[in-house]
Amino acid sequence: MKAAQQVQEAGAATDDRINPDRLTESEIRTAVARANVPSLLMVVFQTTGDEKWLAAPYRPTRGKGLGDHDSGGLEEPIQDEIREAAVKAILDLQNGALPAVETPSPELTVRMISVCTGEEVGEEYGPMLSLELARRAAPDALSLALEPVDAPEGYSVVVIGTGVAGIAAAQQLEDMGIDYVILEKQPEAGGNWWQNTYPGAGVDTPSHLYSFSFAKNDWTTHFELRNELQAYFGAVLKDLGAGERVRYGTEVRSTRYDEAAAQWSVDMINPDGSSSTLRADVVISAVGVLNRPKTPNVPGMDSFTGTSFHSAAWPDDLDLDGKRVAIVGTGASSMQIAPAIADRVAHLSIYQRSPQWVAPFEKFRAPIPMELRRLMQTCPIYHSWYWIRLFWQFGDKVIESLRVDPEWEHPERSVNARNDAHREYFTRYITSQVGDRTDLLDKVMPDYPPFGKRILLDNGWYSTLRKDNVDLVDRSVTAVRPEGLVDDQGAENDVDVIVWATGFEAARFVSSMDVVGMDGRTLREVWNDDDPKAYLGVSVPGFPNFFMLGGPNSFPGSGSFMFFMEVQMRYIRGLLTEMFKKGIKAIDARPEANEEYNELVDSTHARTVWTHRGMSTYYRNSHGRVVFVMPFLNVEYWQMTRRPDLENYTAR
Repeated sequence: MKAAQQVQEAGAATDDRINPDRLTESEIRTAVARANVPSLLMVVFQTTGDEKWLAAPYRPTRGKGLGDHDSGGLEEPIQDEIREAAVKAILDLQNGALPAVETPSPELTVRMISVCTGEEVGEEYGPMLSLELARRAAPDALSLALEPVDAPEGYSVVVIGTGVAGIAAAQQLEDMGIDYVILEKQPEAGGNWWQNTYPGAGVDTPSHLYSFSFAKNDWTTHFELRNELQAYFGAVLKDLGAGERVRYGTEVRSTRYDEAAAQWSVDMINPDGSSSTLRADVVISAVGVLNRPKTPNVPGMDSFTGTSFHSAAWPDDLDLDGKRVAIVGTGASSMQIAPAIADRVAHLSIYQRSPQWVAPFEKFRAPIPMELRRLMQTCPIYHSWYWIRLFWQFGDKVIESLRVDPEWEHPERSVNARNDAHREYFTRYITSQVGDRTDLLDKVMPDYPPFGKRILLDNGWYSTLRKDNVDLVDRSVTAVRPEGLVDDQGAENDVDVIVWATGFEAARFVSSMDVVGMDGRTLREVWNDDDPKAYLGVSVPGFPNFFMLGGPNSFPGSGSFMFFMEVQMRYIRGLLTEMFKKGIKAIDARPEANEEYNELVDSTHARTVWTHRGMSTYYRNSHGRVVFVMPFLNVEYWQMTRRPDLENYTAR
């Protein structure tokens, strides 16, 4: 059974799910009437091969903000002409016709994307995005048959974690035919999506972008909530055949490299509390980093007589009806929790150290109409182009506005002209949402450049702040009393419940276990606790055959985390394949390569908004160095990992 089919049977009621099949002409017309016109335009061109569709008057305009720009900015008669041509094209495809342009070349892909997005896309994107188009249009064939793998007899891999990264690892290891086991401390798959159960938990990345290329899903909403995501991950893991590989309830305490045997010993605590050890040739860390709650050390926390907890440990039986609740923090978790509980509580106090830039969220909680879900499932070309548009809109289109222009005349408020245009756009939006609540405007308006912190999406945040029973307190919490909180102005606030929405230990990568490499050195020692450095975010000198997915500086500054985990795992696959061919037992990044790469990371970050002094961000460690996100364009990192560069590794 395919992953998409399994996910259809998981989570919500099955009668709300679909099975891909042929659409009638009437159904196609209904779907096309609501579909994204620029994506339909690409379906028409690929199906017909007629160059007229790439020229005026059919060229869409450039969209603003992070919306889908479904009309393409085109006049209604032009939209109607494209839709009519799309109906015929989709019918032809269903009737067995082959697209005139079955697999666009890299050069043609760039032309098409430039038309589809309404802006010029550089030729360097051609190789990457033409492969992604092919991969997503034909996922069952994985479109790009990777080189077969001939692993040595008895070769084994331990993967730690079953979140996004662990599933990406399982998919490649299954295809490679290598013996492996996945160790997961939680009782189910999903990583953060299993752990975080607070009200309103969901993605702020579009659902179709937050998906594996090898497991297309029938998403029911444009931005999915936690339960649907959890069901998706569990179903994908099962579909891969990896379900039986997982040992749930098993926590890795340490892993140590045996130089003589060129193997790793993995020490773990089993579900029954006993200890045991596994031996493996390779360890792949997929433990993630946003899973170690960061709770401030505020005087008096233990004295509170009410209910107090971190947002990542939401009590299952918590009753908030009629309670006085305080949320400390205004990051992504707080912004999801507050609108979800505001109408249930007697009073809600939200403590904010600094405001966030917030973008319109036009499709928040918006269901995907059934006809569009069916179009996604039955027309792979439409689905792949819709994904490409999202990938560009939330990816490198944004990142270009984050890089510092040294000649820019307003460095205190923005980093370049495009970044300043974003600031004006977001400022107008925030002002419009606050309305006549002028007392709120100064509190919620940031004074640092947009994207300096993670941009958040408005899921009812401002309408929540305007409620009569909600107060935004723009002061820090300095103490906890038995009855409540004290802020830095000495004001006391009696509450029944305190939610610490204070984030995670984002700079302490692989902190959930001890990793001991050559000469008995640990990762914590090598990294000076919170200053992690790794070549490509994947390998650390002195730790042979220890690979990381989602390591330091390997999270996208903007874009699809799922895409990057697949890219990294294909890179690791390439390294292992080359090792097998050359008879190499173990590798780790050369110190020179690691140093050169991280110098590039730091020097590039110095020219990004994330090093701006006007704000604090969890992207930086205690020394002010950016360790969480990568400073590169998506295409730049893809180019770096496109081939297995064993010359940058020490062969053991």
